[in-house]
Amino acid sequence: MNKFSIKVLILVVSFFCFFSHVYAAEILQVSSSSVLLIGDNNRTYTVKIACAEISPDLEERSVNWLKKQLPRHTKVNLKPKGSIDGVLVAKVIPFNSNIDITEKYINEGLAINKC
Repeated sequence: MNKFSIKVLILVVSFFCFFSHVYAAEILQVSSSSVLLIGDNNRTYTVKIACAEISPDLEERSVNWLKKQLPRHTKVNLKPKGSIDGVLVAKVIPFNSNIDITEKYINEGLAINKC
């Protein structure tokens, strides 16, 4: 292959990579104060929010707060920390913020850091 054809090939591959459709993880449902149903394209995951311990007496208030912070279809980044009984444990970071939802929970006084 000559240099021109290599440059054209790189340009074509770059074009398709740039315009390819990327599916991000998004919130489908807030199941409880620490469990979310998250989907990406055609798969769904149950995700437990990492490092947050929510008091049982603050459960209802925490769920309402979490639903406001992460409404349905909110795009999020996940940073996996492990799994418990097949449930992914991860830090959840909304795209519109660089702050982990656990940190926001703690700042609101709704959770304590257990990590």
